[in-house]
Amino acid sequence: MKQITLVLLLLATVQSYAAQASQCVPTQFDETVTLAHINDGDTITLTDGRLIRLIGIDSPEIDFQFPNLSQPYATDAKKYLSSVVEPGQTLQLAFDKKRLDPFGRTLAYVYTKDLQHLQELMLANGFAKARVYQNDYFWQCLEAVEKRARDTKVGLWAHKSYQPLLAEALTREDTNLWREIRGVVTGYERKGQVFELNIDDNLVLMISQQDIGKFRNILTLKLLQNRVLVRGKLYFSYGKYRLNAQHLSQITIENAP
Repeated sequence: MKQITLVLLLLATVQSYAAQASQCVPTQFDETVTLAHINDGDTITLTDGRLIRLIGIDSPEIDFQFPNLSQPYATDAKKYLSSVVEPGQTLQLAFDKKRLDPFGRTLAYVYTKDLQHLQELMLANGFAKARVYQNDYFWQCLEAVEKRARDTKVGLWAHKSYQPLLAEALTREDTNLWREIRGVVTGYERKGQVFELNIDDNLVLMISQQDIGKFRNILTLKLLQNRVLVRGKLYFSYGKYRLNAQHLSQITIENAP
């Protein structure tokens, strides 16, 4: 009985959000298209054969060769998106600065005819994370939608696999992948053309001279001893774990410890 009640509550939450107006809506749309197939939680195929990669989100990966090796919530994400839109449905696309990703997929914000934003729905219901790749027009809007889902532990945010790592407890097994890491800022310094932000004396967030201006509003003395959540591809070099930051979305200041 408890399990049935929990499922009903989850469905009610999903339906409630789906009924709300989208927050991240462009002033105009660039193209009207028709859906042919849903590939996974962040990729769809159109009837003209184009693959559309949903800008600004990252859904868990499906292993199509060995489904049992898929990331947690990967198949759930595809099922949820399939419940929102279906083949033959008309969709509207809005583009950003970059039209194609390195794999040749078209990058777009995708909306239904009644202006339901697929990216927002995936984030709000816990089937994707917000992530900036090449385009960032709506990054703050999408990050706010993700934060509400994260704070209430909706969907994948309730699963241990998606909890941030602790900077003080990193191991070599955590390297060479995009990671979310939580820790306390213990210092910062400039080394040549690189600004280094030290977190728990075990992780170094590195910002190049050409990108430092993007972070000027948060790189102040007030940042010291504050808890932060940082995102990036983790690697190990010169006795420290490190990641490079090129975009402001890679640092979130949390409450002071």
